[in-house]
Amino acid sequence: MTLLAQYTILRTIGQGSYAEVKLAQHRLTGAEVAIKVLLKRKQRTFPVWSEVGIMKRMNHPNIISLLQIIETEQNIFLILELAEGRELWDWIQQVGYLEEDIARKIFQQIVHAMCYCHDQGIVHRDLKPDNIMVDATGKVKIIDFGLGALIRPGRKLFRFCGALRFGAPEFFLRQPYDGTKVDTWNLGILLYFMVTGTLPFDGSTYEELQCKVLLGLYAVPSHLSQELQDIIHRLLTVNPTERPTLKDIMGHPWLRKGGEGSSSPCEEMSPSHPDPAIMAAMAEMGFDPRDIRKSVLHRLFNEPMATYGLLQCQARQQGDFIRQTKAVRPGTTPFPTPTDPVAFPGCRKRTTDVPALLQSFLSLSLKTDSAKDSQQIRRRLRRNATMPIIAPHHCLQKRTPTHGAVGDPTGTQHSGTADTIQGAWRSWKRWARRIGAGLLRAFCCLPSEKRRVRPQMEVSRKRQEARG
Repeated sequence: MTLLAQYTILRTIGQGSYAEVKLAQHRLTGAEVAIKVLLKRKQRTFPVWSEVGIMKRMNHPNIISLLQIIETEQNIFLILELAEGRELWDWIQQVGYLEEDIARKIFQQIVHAMCYCHDQGIVHRDLKPDNIMVDATGKVKIIDFGLGALIRPGRKLFRFCGALRFGAPEFFLRQPYDGTKVDTWNLGILLYFMVTGTLPFDGSTYEELQCKVLLGLYAVPSHLSQELQDIIHRLLTVNPTERPTLKDIMGHPWLRKGGEGSSSPCEEMSPSHPDPAIMAAMAEMGFDPRDIRKSVLHRLFNEPMATYGLLQCQARQQGDFIRQTKAVRPGTTPFPTPTDPVAFPGCRKRTTDVPALLQSFLSLSLKTDSAKDSQQIRRRLRRNATMPIIAPHHCLQKRTPTHGAVGDPTGTQHSGTADTIQGAWRSWKRWARRIGAGLLRAFCCLPSEKRRVRPQMEVSRKRQEARG
């Protein structure tokens, strides 16, 4: 199976009505990914291809990235990046609420990302703290577009979905709605929750909640600045025709007060000029440079594109790009390999140093400073089956690296592809000798064919002589 040839499935970490999420490891790079499994048989009740189309359009630093799509007769596998950080919900539950300056930096990134989505003709329809991830540096990732939709100008949506307490008035009135205006309402509730730690609309019954939402009744804490109160009031405009667009909100004084926000420059998955060092590293693994360039430039969401994206992430986070398993030529060496502990339980997985070419690749591609390189990344599993997995920076045990650091144990500096190829060839020869020796040891205790047959022949001959 193509999926198992490229990824080692570690465990199932989420289950929903229409999909499940698995934690997996990319075999060639050793990087962890999230695999969202969509069931095709649910197509009639839930448009799984809608989410696929949405994720293929995404290319923004504040939105979770799609790396690869693998399709079978029963399933569609979405290979997603592993987002760093933790849920905004968990963060606010711990601290109570966010100060305005911190909330502004987070909210700027969310609004910027959602403006990008609306420009692409995409609405989320399920914006809530559970679907906003924030890492230790304050960078935001929006996740879970399972309820998202592709829209066209002037056309209304009819499907009512999302969390009830985040529902827009249009949902309670069961009216066709503008998806972008629903996202705007959701962001109003999200901002209110960020700066107060509570939700603006709540009720013990559905009717009570509906009444408060349709009347726009909510309390405004006195500690909020007038500008903040004003932007919340605009976002939570009951009449959708009077509700502002997100582009209008981006120009609000409260949002512009802190500048452009903390969103980093867009680190594209499909750059116009692929990194030559990453190209060289993938060529060492056995990929055709022409296939790499085509896959990355045209966003084909195949194995070369996924490998490129994962190597790109490892270059930015050198702390994770440490000793990895030996790269295998894709398409020529079948998986599982003899080092796969699942398929070969008697063989212990052996790890080797990354080729010298990858060492030079790190030095060429790394764009983060040394302080960030030294940061240790912690990970945890997601609770929600419709969301990618995240890696927290609080409250969990420190992740123990399973491999050593990259480096030449002899201290010799290698240069050029020839040395790398020769070293790889010598490594494979050593592997072949070790495997051969292991097979000999495994079978040395069995009697040879000669020893099994000859005694039986001699006994038969003696019996014939005795009878004669």
